[in-house]
Amino acid sequence: MKKILIVVCALCCQLLSQAQPAGGFGGFQGPKVDLPTSQEWKDINYAGDDQAYHTCDIYLPKKEAASYPVVIHVYGSAWFSNNGKGMADLGTIGKSLLEAGYAVVCPNHRSSMDAKWPAQIHDIRAVIRFVRGEAAKYKFDTSFIATSGFSSGGHLASIAATTTGLKQTKVGTYDIDLEGTVGNFLSESSSVNAACDWSGPVDLTNMDCGEGMKMGENSPEDVLLNSKLAKEPDKYRSLSATYYVNKNNPPIIIFHGDKDNVVPNCQGKEFYELLKAAGVKTEATFPAEGGHGGPQMYTEENLKKMVCFLDCVRNGGNMSCCDKPCCKKEAKTRILEEGGTGAYKAIMREEPTLPEHTIFVPQDLSAFGPAKLLPVLVWGNGACANSPFEHMNFLNEIASNGFIVLATGDIPMTDEWYKGPMSRAEQQIESIDWIIAQNADPKSPYYQKIDTKAICVAGMSCGGLQTLFNCADPRIKALMICNSGLFNEQNAGQAVGGMPMPKKEKLNEIHTPIMYMLGGPEDIAYGNGMDDFKRIQHVPCCAINFPVGHGGTYRQPHGGEFTIPALAWLQWQLQGNKEAAKMFIGKNPQLLQRKDWTLESNKLFKKLK
Repeated sequence: MKKILIVVCALCCQLLSQAQPAGGFGGFQGPKVDLPTSQEWKDINYAGDDQAYHTCDIYLPKKEAASYPVVIHVYGSAWFSNNGKGMADLGTIGKSLLEAGYAVVCPNHRSSMDAKWPAQIHDIRAVIRFVRGEAAKYKFDTSFIATSGFSSGGHLASIAATTTGLKQTKVGTYDIDLEGTVGNFLSESSSVNAACDWSGPVDLTNMDCGEGMKMGENSPEDVLLNSKLAKEPDKYRSLSATYYVNKNNPPIIIFHGDKDNVVPNCQGKEFYELLKAAGVKTEATFPAEGGHGGPQMYTEENLKKMVCFLDCVRNGGNMSCCDKPCCKKEAKTRILEEGGTGAYKAIMREEPTLPEHTIFVPQDLSAFGPAKLLPVLVWGNGACANSPFEHMNFLNEIASNGFIVLATGDIPMTDEWYKGPMSRAEQQIESIDWIIAQNADPKSPYYQKIDTKAICVAGMSCGGLQTLFNCADPRIKALMICNSGLFNEQNAGQAVGGMPMPKKEKLNEIHTPIMYMLGGPEDIAYGNGMDDFKRIQHVPCCAINFPVGHGGTYRQPHGGEFTIPALAWLQWQLQGNKEAAKMFIGKNPQLLQRKDWTLESNKLFKKLK
């Protein structure tokens, strides 16, 4: 009986919504909603095909800005509708988000009749990648992308969040590809920064939870999976956002009515408890009179809670609009080696508005401003670690000399070796997006203190591959590849799984001066790096070697010997420091006066001044 109810209710709501084209699927709304927008685009295809189920509508806030943070809101339909974007809670959730300054993207997705799971999450991830790939065209600020959704849309929003960064996995005996190949922006990240779950079914192995809420045959999830729970339980686990909950999930806020007679309220409560237990930032509201959507769910108070939660995640610090734990949490900081030996004592810190990154920056920013700007170093870690634990002494020392360093990964609060998921090449681009936005934001401590035209992207080992993957970005002024180089067809099999693997032709996209800093013939990356160096003739390039092997000297006090040429390279390329240039050019380069260093350069490098 319960399964019949969920289908009937979904279809009835859809019909009601069709009778109110400006309203929303998630409850009764006025026949006409005037959305506060400056621009709207309808039926934009995010997949590059001609299918209506791969289209989305885009709404920009009325208050114009250079760019807007993004919320992708997904309609509910028990996965039965492939064209519900015009009914995606526009008069409630959508309107509140627009008034708060968020761009709203409402996508269609394939129904359970069009394709079986995981096609639906493939579509939502394609939308996320589309937002990043078309950011300039639609004025999207990709430093913050959240998913949101009602009912089955809440399920898709939630699973996009709990599987963030996970492209494929094995759930028991069931192999699942979570990423898919939909759309034209496959190199973009499908990760999100937050999620809002409105009445979503999140544990599809436990839809009979709750007193008196027993489920019957041929449920929507059975149709979606073309199976039965008793027959293939691992498939149902793969469909459950709860299965993927872990400490690395982005913040998630949950709204689920106590009187929901379609998706049992215990679904939201289970999700909330699992997120809390995993250490994920989360909040939950369970309205006593709330049903499956409707006015008791979309109250002004609840909509304000949603907006404030997203604001807290995006902006960090104390927020005047709400009193939430996520708003009050202090950013982690750590002083390394007494702040370094440079003129500006540095601090290592996290920034709530840039998750999965660590910042190294002078402690006192008062010395910097329009007359003295901070150049930028964007860093990727060895082993693609999602923490700069191995390089923190090196990066801290650079920051103490008047640089801001944006390193991939979570802040290392101990000296222990990192054990966790791999980082993404896209995190370097997120760093660039973020620091440019911070420099333009009057509320930011970095406002008008950053030289956004002086950005060097660098990385060690796997982080060097990430750097080369991103080398074409026009905002980059210089590159530094440490203990790394692109693999060729002969040795590609030696690469660790998960590493970016651009072909050697990628080197042709480099448009800036580039330095390779290697550990001599004993460095396992020596052959790849030197081969890159010999191939690069179209931009200034040098290769320097110090016989220390692959690990370099990064963990030594103040980063050891590698810090000397790295700092000189940054001072020369980003600040135009002529004294620093003497480390590499002239009749007797200073680097060659240091014990055991070698220096090779191409013809264009020799012409640098």
